[in-house]
Amino acid sequence: MGPNPLIDAGGPGDGDAGDGDSGDGDPGDGDPGDGDLDHGDPSDSDGDPGDCDNGILDGDETDVDCGGSCSGCEPGGACLVGGDCDSSVCDAEVCAAATCTDGVKNGDERNPDCGGSCRFCAHSEFVAQLDDFEGGHAAAPNVAMFQDGVFAVLYSSFGDGFRLRWFDEFAAPISTGIPVTDQVTQSDPYSARGVIATQDLDSHDVFAVINGLNAMSTSTDVFSIRRGPNTSASHLSIYQGPDTVFRADGVLDGNIATFVFEKDGEVWLRRHNYSLNIPLGTAIRANPDFALRPAKHATITQRNGVAVVAWFACDPMDPNDCDLELRSSDFGWIEDAPVKLNLAPQGYGYPEVAVGEDGRVALAWGGGVTHNRQAWAALLEPGLVLDGAPWLLQDSIPTFSLPTPDVIALEDGNFAFAWGDSPAQRVHIRRFSGPDLPLVTDVGDEAAWPASDSVAHVRMATAARLVSVVWSGSVDSVLEIQGQVLSY
Repeated sequence: MGPNPLIDAGGPGDGDAGDGDSGDGDPGDGDPGDGDLDHGDPSDSDGDPGDCDNGILDGDETDVDCGGSCSGCEPGGACLVGGDCDSSVCDAEVCAAATCTDGVKNGDERNPDCGGSCRFCAHSEFVAQLDDFEGGHAAAPNVAMFQDGVFAVLYSSFGDGFRLRWFDEFAAPISTGIPVTDQVTQSDPYSARGVIATQDLDSHDVFAVINGLNAMSTSTDVFSIRRGPNTSASHLSIYQGPDTVFRADGVLDGNIATFVFEKDGEVWLRRHNYSLNIPLGTAIRANPDFALRPAKHATITQRNGVAVVAWFACDPMDPNDCDLELRSSDFGWIEDAPVKLNLAPQGYGYPEVAVGEDGRVALAWGGGVTHNRQAWAALLEPGLVLDGAPWLLQDSIPTFSLPTPDVIALEDGNFAFAWGDSPAQRVHIRRFSGPDLPLVTDVGDEAAWPASDSVAHVRMATAARLVSVVWSGSVDSVLEIQGQVLSY
């Protein structure tokens, strides 16, 4: 047999205890690569001081494998300064858990103590007058937001018609307030129902869905009007006579717009291709039992090509016997019949609906009786299956009119609800992750807005983890459009 290179004396790496050659495995000679416990070479895994994953307290660590020049320690770990903790908070030499009141940015916060699982951040300043209409009251706002943070506010200037104004993400105006159109006159100062942002970030065009009359109208009709801060108005008639349209709304998915409108207790849905400028099929009715239980206050939302329509159906002989109904559509109705929530009979009204990326549906609406009003909410699983029970956002609101709460779906999977509380001079906003499960539990409101008189008609829009919130409020006895941009 030939020599064995692993044990042959005198050769390199032969394992001889006294030759001192490099890499020979001698436990005391300190040559590189031999696994010696004392020489501290960076290539080994023998537990040298300064390792952040060796399972022992060494180097400048404040606890085992954390603190000092290692990563921050988890809550309960030992520390000397905040930088030793992943929460950046060291309290009595022990790392504290991240909280929403510790004054530092930690956890999932966007800014110190706000965003993520903490309350909303104030992305812009509160603005007491978003409109620039000096001729009188401005009310009934709605808002649309673009992916670059720009948002447009649609509002009624009463006798002067509907107006639009655009703002950047910090609520600084980038246009004056301009009339939506001079070809449609408003039939009701509160009939401007919807405003929809397009994907055009150069023009920032929106579609305004309004009820009114043009030169061809014999009754109140519904129109979609495209308008930008530097773009003239273009018009589309969604429905034109002979019946009067009481309410309309719309959503946009690329070039396909879907509109819903209510006339004589019937809820109709219609689609239009704006790139081809043609309607897609004929209008389809959502509520086959309209004669027995006429509909009111139809609204619509859309996600991933599926539109969800909601409305209240009421006993024509008893306005206090209403139930909330829904139906979804792609290019036809998905359900065989409307889905009913089976609410306790009451004089409900003004539903709003939002759909999350996961297909969950959120609803908000007003209820109660005069001087004891309520703001309600509900969540549904995909397929319009009720998740838990509807819950009260607020009870015992001492007002004459029904509340008009709003809801939006957020990118983090939660839903934001907002509503006005005029007697308390407040606008409330809270996020919920599930039925009656507020995301932030230690505060009743997630935005600290100043008091505002005659608060009404709160509306929200969201894009790029920003939320634009607008409402009408009184300043020196004149109604103005107010609001703020939040982030999360």
